[in-house]
Amino acid sequence: MKKLSLLLALLLVVSCFVLASCGEEEESSVTETSSTATSSEAASKEESKAESSVVEVESSEEESSVEESSEPEYVKNPDALPTEGNNVAAGKTYEISEQFRMSTETWGYDETFPPSYPDDNYELTDGYVPTNEDAYSAACWMALHQQTPAQTERGYGFIKIDLGEIYEISTIALTTLKDTETGITCPYKLEYMISEDGENWISAGTLDITSELDGLADKSVHVLTGEVDVTARYIEVRVTSYGWAFMGELEVK
Repeated sequence: MKKLSLLLALLLVVSCFVLASCGEEEESSVTETSSTATSSEAASKEESKAESSVVEVESSEEESSVEESSEPEYVKNPDALPTEGNNVAAGKTYEISEQFRMSTETWGYDETFPPSYPDDNYELTDGYVPTNEDAYSAACWMALHQQTPAQTERGYGFIKIDLGEIYEISTIALTTLKDTETGITCPYKLEYMISEDGENWISAGTLDITSELDGLADKSVHVLTGEVDVTARYIEVRVTSYGWAFMGELEVK
């Protein structure tokens, strides 16, 4: 009887051991399955992110391409009239930026004073080009000043002219005066803005003589000429100077 009891106890222990081993194998299998599923999900998410990134890059490149292509290239108007070497600015109307108003007491800007060296809307297009012989006697000059408040804020003064028709233009010339003792300096930079409708403007180039300015003869008239190759009806010459900028004629050919 004792032997039978011992045998039954031994069988019970073996059964428990077998069941415990099976449970561990099942848990291990479940863990491996869960780990595999998690790894698969992670890989799927990474692939999704990669695909999303590629789509974003492609989309960005497409948008960039659209932006670049949206800027129209300048094309000359084939119907523009030739200047035939004539000054097509002669006799045309124009406007200028704000002029300096100099106080006779402080010699600084004072808005209560009238414009200094005023423009009567004909000095620049009356066809008369001043020379060294009459530079100080001819009443042909108008002037802009660097320290005019609006010009200081903007960085330049301007002359804007309507030619009346769209022309083929190759040169834009501005007659100026240099007299350093009286604070009159030639503009050291001129930028030429052009338009066919008076609303949409593009730059036709810049004449920068900063490095040559000191070498220009003093107490002399100088004609600053910019070479361009455009068609336009409206021209805005942006004038940048160190002090007074005296101008006597604007020529467009």
